Amino acid sequence: MKLRFSLALLLCLSLVGCSVEGGAPVGQPTVQVQTPLPTTNPATSNLWTLGLTEEPVDLYPYSYAFRGAAPLIELLYPAPLTVVNEAYTTTGVLERVPSFENGDVQYITTTVNLDSNGVITTTQTETITSVRQLTVTYRWNKNLQWEDGQPLTAADSVFAYKLLRGSASTAQLATQSDLTADYVALDEYTTRAYLPPERDDPNYLITVWTPLPAHLFEGEPSAKQVSDRLGQSPLSYGPYKLKAWTAGTQLEFVRREGQAEQLPSTIVARLYPDIAMMRDDVLSGRVDVAWTEGSLEQLAPELKTDVQSKTLQLLQAPNPIWEHIDMNLAVVALQDIRMRQAIAHGFDREAISTSLYGSPKAVLHSWLAAESWAFDPTTAVSYTFDPDYSRELLDQMNYLDTNSDGLRERPDGSPFQLTLTTSAQTPIRQRLSEQFVSDMRVIGIDIKIEALSTTDLYSQQGPLFGRRFELALFGWLRSVDPDGAVLWSCAAIPNQINGYSGDNFTGWCMDTADRAIRTATSSLDPEVRKAAYSQQQEIFTRELPVLPVITRQTTVLLAPRIRGVQPQPLAPITWNLSAWQR
Repeated sequence: MKLRFSLALLLCLSLVGCSVEGGAPVGQPTVQVQTPLPTTNPATSNLWTLGLTEEPVDLYPYSYAFRGAAPLIELLYPAPLTVVNEAYTTTGVLERVPSFENGDVQYITTTVNLDSNGVITTTQTETITSVRQLTVTYRWNKNLQWEDGQPLTAADSVFAYKLLRGSASTAQLATQSDLTADYVALDEYTTRAYLPPERDDPNYLITVWTPLPAHLFEGEPSAKQVSDRLGQSPLSYGPYKLKAWTAGTQLEFVRREGQAEQLPSTIVARLYPDIAMMRDDVLSGRVDVAWTEGSLEQLAPELKTDVQSKTLQLLQAPNPIWEHIDMNLAVVALQDIRMRQAIAHGFDREAISTSLYGSPKAVLHSWLAAESWAFDPTTAVSYTFDPDYSRELLDQMNYLDTNSDGLRERPDGSPFQLTLTTSAQTPIRQRLSEQFVSDMRVIGIDIKIEALSTTDLYSQQGPLFGRRFELALFGWLRSVDPDGAVLWSCAAIPNQINGYSGDNFTGWCMDTADRAIRTATSSLDPEVRKAAYSQQQEIFTRELPVLPVITRQTTVLLAPRIRGVQPQPLAPITWNLSAWQR
């Protein structure tokens, strides 16, 4: 099995003035998304002010820091497809969502070379055979223009592909490149992606490439040359263009000529060092819409009072980052399922969710998000907070406190301690670690924290890929299609043979679960996939190689008069900007 890369997100914003057509790839439900209606109070001449707690690194659509800047980047470079209500939908950049039903997704027959083992190879051999190949055709809006007046064409999307194919600078690019065997322009406004021969991958819609302005660059520029030029001085094809960027203070965007008049004429994105100052400006009326992915812990009482007194509105939606604790099954103590269960029942995840976000709703009970079409609540095994049961399980295993110091010893009488490896300088992860250490001490388990830099933690030579850890707290990004082969298949256990390319860091491998995840990630039949995910989820949550902790939340603060803002887990907050009212 060829390992996939972890999926990043396709976060997009709808182009105002273009219709929104619901659609989804095979294997995922179709959700009808209504076209945002013109506001009853058009914002033609209005200035709207947004509040952010994180300044963008740049405004480049292929940036490594894209996710944090997505709501602003999408004003300039709306992605071809976005995910709303857990389904792909058009944004106006494409004429429609490709599907088997409309003929834009189809199989062709192609010839390939086989090596001596019968495996497809790009090297010319004496053995040639015919196989099927999945293709996806993308039809581009013929009315789009770059802000300098040049038309946006299929060549701009192909330019991005040729510039960035093979890149692993982001997880999204690595996955996209891996899945795109070729990408060509059929005519001025049509592109076609070819998946690798014999590769039936449900994620086929990630093979569309966000356009870049090919006409600005002569010859064959490097990816760095393009990102350096566009990162701070973007050339928009979206509804807005960047007017000014005052570092550390604000960014100002103005509506381009010809864009729908229900859009604000000007958007100012103000930057704040913390949520407290941002809240003050929402209360004073200086900010219309503000958002943060940070903790609300320091402001929880004030925000509760604000909402009760109706001086501001507070909305929350899960974002794609989900935190989890991996339990390395190479560690003898963790090989006993009772130890893993004791840890799960002893960690008060509801308490930490409530502290961070004001409610227990962020707690995860599976690696599949509750919002996902693949999640099956009937098969997920939940682990409620029950420290008494944790103590009972530890007693059964003969991990006892023999010297009355509050901490348990191993069955042989030696001190029992586990190390939790995590990333340094990640505030939410630091807070989760503190809660975990405290809760484990209550049931008699001594936890030591090892905080590493992000570079060291995720390095190919680091503790995760080398499986040199006991417990590890870190996060994954989810997308509309769960995938999961790179996380849970037996072939994804990183080792020397596979070049340490898998993300199954715990080393968990069960035949039934492995078959289920292979089926779920290789079939295009939605019913087959859903049944396979349900089976894998039941085994995964029962065996518990990984404890899902929380899914991070995006918190949106609104002035009382604001209407129409609808935060989504997999789309930027600005996805339906044309529907905002005040």
